[in-house]
Amino acid sequence: MYKLIKARSIVRIPPNEFGKPLNEIALNELRQQYQEKILKDLGLVLAILNVKTSEEGMLVFGDGATYHEVEFDMITYVPVVQEVVEGEVLQVDNYGVFVNLGPMDGLVHISQITDDTLKYDNVRGIIFGEKSKKVIQKGDKVRARVISVASTVTGRLPRIALTMRQPYLGKLEWITQAKK
Repeated sequence: MYKLIKARSIVRIPPNEFGKPLNEIALNELRQQYQEKILKDLGLVLAILNVKTSEEGMLVFGDGATYHEVEFDMITYVPVVQEVVEGEVLQVDNYGVFVNLGPMDGLVHISQITDDTLKYDNVRGIIFGEKSKKVIQKGDKVRARVISVASTVTGRLPRIALTMRQPYLGKLEWITQAKK
């Protein structure tokens, strides 16, 4: 789930940046501090927008920089359990498929692809159903549901487990065929 978060912080403006537009300097400092980092309860920060910097700064004894209050928006992404997502298959292995969800990737274990008995063909790099003859390969567009989100180490991307075994989930071609 993408979120737009309004935030406040204090930005340090170094002396070599004096005379430049405050909002530009603050935007660069905030991007270095937050962008492409995972924040607890907020998720992966994708972008910093709409920076408004206070003209009045504060001085700290022994530091030549000024400190300014800033208000800004952050766009973040947090995968949510039970969320339905669509993405492209990036990789097919004997244990499942990796799906690109945009800012992160998820794994659909082979047992969570379909109800059919599946086989992996490592020569062609595909997974196929023995009875249904359904094939899934790199580049296919799929719809899946998030079934778990686990983060093992702080600051690293979480592991996202997906399922496609429910109605109206799976390869998009399978879904349109099932509707007919």
